[in-house]
Amino acid sequence: MKIIVLLSFFLAYNHAAPEFSGRARNFSIELLHFTQIETDGHVVISPFGIWTLLTGIALGATGRSKNQITHALYLPKNQDTIISGYANLTKTVLDPKSPDVTLASKNFMFLDKDFPIYPEFQNTITNDFGAMIRNLNFKNPDAAAQTANALINDSGAKVSNVLTSDDFMNSRMILTNVITFKGLWQSPFNTSDTTVEKFYDEDNQEIGKVNMMYQRGQLPYSNIKELKSLIMELPYGIDGKYVMLVVLPYPKVKVHDVYEKFQTVSFKDIFNRLQLDVDNFGLEDIDVKLPRFKISTNVVMNGPLIQMGVVDIFEPNKASFELVSRENIYVSAIVHKADIEVTESGTVASAETSAYFADRISTPRFNANRPFLYFVMEKTTETVIFSGIYSKPSMF
Repeated sequence: MKIIVLLSFFLAYNHAAPEFSGRARNFSIELLHFTQIETDGHVVISPFGIWTLLTGIALGATGRSKNQITHALYLPKNQDTIISGYANLTKTVLDPKSPDVTLASKNFMFLDKDFPIYPEFQNTITNDFGAMIRNLNFKNPDAAAQTANALINDSGAKVSNVLTSDDFMNSRMILTNVITFKGLWQSPFNTSDTTVEKFYDEDNQEIGKVNMMYQRGQLPYSNIKELKSLIMELPYGIDGKYVMLVVLPYPKVKVHDVYEKFQTVSFKDIFNRLQLDVDNFGLEDIDVKLPRFKISTNVVMNGPLIQMGVVDIFEPNKASFELVSRENIYVSAIVHKADIEVTESGTVASAETSAYFADRISTPRFNANRPFLYFVMEKTTETVIFSGIYSKPSMF
């Protein structure tokens, strides 16, 4: 599996207590829900990347602007607690032990050459948020974009053309987070078993064909009736620190209905159920079918975040960033770009309804031939690094 994600927010002139991982985790479900409403529902995003970026924004916000961000992100109100919690969580999440997994997150701040920011904020962003800061001439947007992209690429982020000249034209400060992930399945699919199969919508109507991967493997699997879904855990690497959680709604159950159930079912509940089934049944053989797929998303996150209550930072007359600069600024846009590839090596006809309530006497089947949700997670903190919905078949 290979995933690359870029997030940027643009600051323009204003002319007119629980576990920290839990905060990132709760934010993830809400963000994916509102993003799929904003888009066509076939999407990949990085909740952890967006959470990282907004945490950086929160460090410079004051008043209602900060209150709205901390409420949406489930952040504590105390600045020192935000900083220490951010450091502890990112240290755990961004620490792959297996050679089969690479994961890196880079933060950048690009400032217009004559845009002053307070030294305290600059120190916080540099030392606590780990951002590389560079002053550029935004009045020469082509050169600014070229320099910024070179710095991002040279940092090891392995992405190109992250920012465009248009991004610099009406901005004063650009804060960017880039996350890259590559993971090999602990139990890979055999390419010779991949076949072309039909894919159905939520009403069981055929809407296209996919290259369907197949394996019979010993994988954590559960039927969680509270979610009206089958759950499959696909580990990466030798230690399973990172996993893809695939949530497959029952036939004719809408993805939206599953979101509603997440109000009462947490990721901790899901992992506990998976472990309980392993304890009760052992790691038995499961017949797994999963489309090979590639999804690219480019979406402005203003809409989803506004739906989550983060409103004032986008309003020139309401935004409050008194810890950033003496000048009146606001967030013009939070741009999110993400790509995901899921193949046999990693992430570089429907079953009867009654089968989903079987007592596991026969070999269980997990056939993802209809819309499903997926979450790439750091398991020990239950933190969602990437998430999405697969609903539009394609022959990748």
